[in-house]
Amino acid sequence: MKMEKLLLCAILIFSSLNTTAQSKEADSLLKILDVTPIDSNRLNALMKLGNLYMYENASKGIEYFEKGIAIAKNLQEYNKLGRLYILNGFCYRIKADFEKSLENYLNATRIYEKENNVNKLGAAYISVANVYSDIKNIKKASEYYDKAELVILKQKDSFELSHLYFEKGILYDKENEHDTSMQYFQKAYSIGKILKNEMIITNALSAIGTNYKNQGKVALALKCYDTVQSIYKQVNRKTPDLMAALYINYGEAYSKGNDFTNAKSSFEKSISYASSAGLIDIEMNSYKSLAGIYGSQKDYPKQVFYLQKYYGLKDSLYTSDSKNKLTQLEADYNIEKKNIEIVKTEAEVQNQKNQRNLFLILAIGAALLLTALGIFYGRIRKKNQILHDNNILINTQKDELQTLNGVKDRLFSIISHDLRNPLVTLQSYLSLSENPKIAEQKKQEYKTHTVQAVAQTTDMLDNLLVWANMQIKDSKPNITVVDIEEAVLNATENIQSQATQKQILINKEINAFSALGDENIINIALRNLLTNAIKFSHENGSIFIYTYQKENAVFIAVKDEGVGMTASQIEDLNTHENDTTKGTQGEKGSGLGIFLVRELLQKVNGELLVKSEEGKGSTFSIKLEGVN
Repeated sequence: MKMEKLLLCAILIFSSLNTTAQSKEADSLLKILDVTPIDSNRLNALMKLGNLYMYENASKGIEYFEKGIAIAKNLQEYNKLGRLYILNGFCYRIKADFEKSLENYLNATRIYEKENNVNKLGAAYISVANVYSDIKNIKKASEYYDKAELVILKQKDSFELSHLYFEKGILYDKENEHDTSMQYFQKAYSIGKILKNEMIITNALSAIGTNYKNQGKVALALKCYDTVQSIYKQVNRKTPDLMAALYINYGEAYSKGNDFTNAKSSFEKSISYASSAGLIDIEMNSYKSLAGIYGSQKDYPKQVFYLQKYYGLKDSLYTSDSKNKLTQLEADYNIEKKNIEIVKTEAEVQNQKNQRNLFLILAIGAALLLTALGIFYGRIRKKNQILHDNNILINTQKDELQTLNGVKDRLFSIISHDLRNPLVTLQSYLSLSENPKIAEQKKQEYKTHTVQAVAQTTDMLDNLLVWANMQIKDSKPNITVVDIEEAVLNATENIQSQATQKQILINKEINAFSALGDENIINIALRNLLTNAIKFSHENGSIFIYTYQKENAVFIAVKDEGVGMTASQIEDLNTHENDTTKGTQGEKGSGLGIFLVRELLQKVNGELLVKSEEGKGSTFSIKLEGVN
C-alpha cells in the first residue's frame, strides 16, 4: 500500500465512527435553519451540517460551508471564517479539486496572518503544503512546511509538530527519498513516545513500516506492524477499523517479500475487519490485491473470483451513493413543503387577527405563495437535472457492463472452440505415441507436433489473458523511452525454439533507436508478429526483422517469405473480420493475435502497417513515436 493510503485509511476510519446519529442531528439542524435568521446561530448550524456531511458527501459539505462563509463575511466573524475556509478546502481536497482546495486554504492563512492567530496558522500552512504535495509541486510544499515548522516550534505545540513531521515524511516518500522520509517519521515517533500518545506512536510506526516495505526491507516493515499490533492489544484498541488498515499493510509487505501465503491470509483478515467496520474502500483494495496475487500465480479462476468481488463492491458504492442523493432530494422537498405550509398558516392567523386588512393579507399571502412556488419550481428543475445526470451515469455503466459481457462471450467462444481443438490434438498425439505398432520415426513426428501444439496453445492463452485483462481493467500503459534493440532481442529469444522447429533462420538488422511506448506492450506485439511469421513461413525459410526511422517515427518491420495474403484477406485483416488461418504445417490459432496487437499499439499511440503479396510473403511494421 502506498504512503498516501495511510491518510485515506484515517479518513475512512474517522468517517465510519461518525455515522450513528448523523441522520437525527441533521434533521434537527435543518429545522433550526428553517426558523433562524441570518445570525451567529444560523452560522453555527451551517458549520455543524457541513461537518456532518464532509466525509460521506463532500459536495453537500461544500454547499453548507460556502453558505456559512457568506454569513461569516457579513458578520465579520473572522475566526469562524478562517475555520470555514479550512473545512471547505478539506472537502475540495477529498473531491480532488486541488485548485479550489488551495484557494480556500490560502484564504484561511491570510485571515490567520492578519489576525495574528498563531495557534491556527501552523495547521493552515500544513494544509496548504499538503495540497502542493498532492499536485507534486515539491518546492512550494517544502516552503509551506518550513513556514509551519517555524510557527509550531515558536508555539511549542508538540502534537502539531508530530503532525508536521508525519506530512513531511509522506512528501519525501513520494519523491523516493526514503532516508529523508524515514528521518521525519522517526521524529514524529519520538514525539509520540515523549507525549505517551499511542495514536501518534502507531501512526508513525505504520508509516515507518511502509517506508521499509517500499525499500524492500520486508522484515523491518513486518517488525513495525507487529509493534503496532502489540500496542493496540495493550491499550485495548483492536477495533475492526484499525485492524483492517493494519492487516492490509501486512498483506502489502508479505506480497513485497513474495510470501504469498501470509499475504493472502493478511488480506483475508483485512477484508473480514473492513467488512464489519463498513470500510468498503479498504475491503475493495484487499480484493484487488488478492486478485493480483492469484494472477501472478496463474490461478486465473481465483483471480476472476476476487476481481468480481472488487467490481461488485465498486458497483455497490455507486448504488449507495445514488440512494443517499435521492434521500437528500426527498428531504429537501419535504422541507420546502413545510415552508409553504408555514407561509399559508401565518397568512390564515393574520387574517383572523385583523379582518379589516383581509384583502391586504390575502395579497401578501398570495405573493409569498407564488415566490415559494417559484423557488420550489427552480429546485425541482435543478433536481430533475441531477436525476438526468444520474441516468446518463447509469447508462454509461450499463454500456461498460455490456462491454464486459461481450468480453465474457468472446472468452467463452475462444475457449470452447479454439482451446478445445488443440487439447483434443494433444490427446490424440499422446495416445499414438504409446502405440507399440507405430514406427519410431513416426513417433518422433508426433512428438514434434505435440511440442508445436503446446507452444501454440500457450501463445493463445497468453494473448487471451492479456486481451481480457486489458478489456476488464481498461488499464493505462506506462509510456516511457524504450530501447528498440533490446526489445527485438528479447522477442526473438522468446520465439527461437518455435523457429528452430521449422528450421527457420531469423535475420536481424537492428539500429540503436529509442521510441516512446510501453515495454511489455511492444514485447507482446513483436512476439505475436514473429510467431505469425513463423506460422506462415515454409520449412527452411527465412524471416527478416529490421528497424528504420522516418521523420519523427520509428518502425520495426517483420518480413517473411511465406504464403502471403490476397488483397481481400488484407482488407479483412484491417477491418477485424479475418478468420483464423492454418499455418504451413497445419498450425492453428485463435484469430486473436493481430487483433490484440492492433489494440495494444493504439494504447501507446502506435500503429500496425501491413504489406503482403500472395505467394511471396508479408511484412508487418510497428510504427512508434520517436524520441526528440
